[in-house]
Amino acid sequence: MADMENEREKQADDENRRENGVPDSLPECHRRGCTERATFGVLERYQEETGHGAVEAEAVLCQEHAAEESPTNLDDSYADYVFRVEPLQETLDVDTV
Repeated sequence: MADMENEREKQADDENRRENGVPDSLPECHRRGCTERATFGVLERYQEETGHGAVEAEAVLCQEHAAEESPTNLDDSYADYVFRVEPLQETLDVDTV
C-alpha cells in the first residue's frame, strides 16, 4: 500500500515539474529492483556472436552499480570494441551549479 502511495506522489511531482517547465529529473537506475537515480551511462560495443555486425548494449546506472560494471564481451571484441562508463550530462550540469 505504501508503495502505491509513493508512486502516486512521484507521479504528481513529475506532473508538477512538467507543468512548471522544470525538466524531469535523472532516470532511475537500470538494474532491477534499484530505485536510485542513474548518474552514469554505460556502453559496450562488441561483435555479434554470428559475426554479422556490431551490438551496442547501453544502460544508465546509479553510482554503486556503475562501479560494479566491467567488460563482459571481451571474447567478441574487435577493432571498434568499446567499453565506456561516463557521467550523464544532467549530472555534470547539476554539479556545476
